[in-house]
Amino acid sequence: MVYHSVIEKLLTVGELAKMAGVSIRTLRFYDVHGLLKPRSYTAAGYRRYGRDEALRLQQILFYRELGFSLEEVKKLIDDPAVSLLENLRCQSSLLKDREKQLADLQKTIQKTIASLEGKIEMEINEYYQGLPQEKVDYYRREARRRYGEETVRRSEEMVVKMGKTKMAELQAQGQSIFEELAENIPNGPAHSLSQALIAKWREWLENFAQYTDEGLLGLARGYRDDPEFKAFFDKIHPGLAAFIADAVEVYFKKTA
Repeated sequence: MVYHSVIEKLLTVGELAKMAGVSIRTLRFYDVHGLLKPRSYTAAGYRRYGRDEALRLQQILFYRELGFSLEEVKKLIDDPAVSLLENLRCQSSLLKDREKQLADLQKTIQKTIASLEGKIEMEINEYYQGLPQEKVDYYRREARRRYGEETVRRSEEMVVKMGKTKMAELQAQGQSIFEELAENIPNGPAHSLSQALIAKWREWLENFAQYTDEGLLGLARGYRDDPEFKAFFDKIHPGLAAFIADAVEVYFKKTA
């Protein structure tokens, strides 16, 4: 526990959400899943948070930013053998390790901007400089195997043409869709909201490639069955990859 003054102003869920830059729904989700319990509840049942809870939320958000799954985050911050200071030192070390990679990514972004503005020419392989090469190779190889060389080529061309701002917007939209799907896991894949989110996901995917029904179903099954893709989605929430696959199968049964 962090020591602080005896008189402490407790925060409402809305106040803490605003300070941390997260949604109220996210804080409720963390509460339900045991990641962040409030300090107390009012007589009316409203959550109240103190400094200790605010620091725990900081730890959750730091580790999430570093790419840890919620399950991994909970294990790390609940480990009685590791103090808050040790967690912070670990995070500082991990951030230092990322500095070179981020610098390389910044160079790639600047080159891509210059390419889009017609100032330089870029080869397709240059789009991925700064990313872990083994993952780049794996994802492109799997994409070609599953969807064909021509589909991958068209998709990469679409990404280049849309520009940096549009790409950032689409990445944020995709993350939001996947987080909403994760929050809806308890309702089941056939729930109306799950199905609405799958329809939204399909519409979002059309920004990158045109999928047939069979292709979309294959993509969702790939999320579940391929170890690398499964790990990516399960970092957002354990079981998310399988949930998406199940929800897509229900989606096509309903639209058949």
